[in-house]
Amino acid sequence: MKKVFLTVALAAASLAASAQVYVGGEVGFWRNADDNHTNFNIKPEIGYNLSDKWDLGIGIGFNHDYYGKGEYNGETLSKTKVNSFEVDPYARWSFVKFGPVKLFLDMGFGINTYKVKGEIMGHDYDSDAQVGWRVGVQPGVKVSLAKNVDFVAHMGFLGYQDADDNLSSYGEDGFGFKFSGNNLNFGILYNF
Repeated sequence: MKKVFLTVALAAASLAASAQVYVGGEVGFWRNADDNHTNFNIKPEIGYNLSDKWDLGIGIGFNHDYYGKGEYNGETLSKTKVNSFEVDPYARWSFVKFGPVKLFLDMGFGINTYKVKGEIMGHDYDSDAQVGWRVGVQPGVKVSLAKNVDFVAHMGFLGYQDADDNLSSYGEDGFGFKFSGNNLNFGILYNF
């Protein structure tokens, strides 16, 4: 029994010694002055490098949207705020590497919960918690800046998303590919 325990402990120690854990996160900001819309998001993440091509990770984020005017459940709202919390696990496949640059695809799913606050004809409105989810692929790029530091950027989404309404941080319901500046996020990862 001691030999089995010692063998398992030695195997675990050698695996931990070669572990490639990374931590970091991404931030994004978008401002549309014409529509008086502001979006800010932050998503810390932690992951594990399985190999040179595959990583597993999870991002846990906060998203804030402010609309100077808008519509919710058929009512005209002013000063609408939407705050959401999301959890996005993923498997990252790095399919191209040239020098310090890797192109990758994050394949996974996500779920978020959010609340809508605003004014309807001068009266305050506060919604119940709403839920959104998605499944799909996000393309990205990772650039090695130093031995343990990587720059990461994501832009776009290919997949399906659904929510209780269209104010989810994932966007409106449907299937397709989105590639626009308001879903561009930048981040830094530190590899242990």
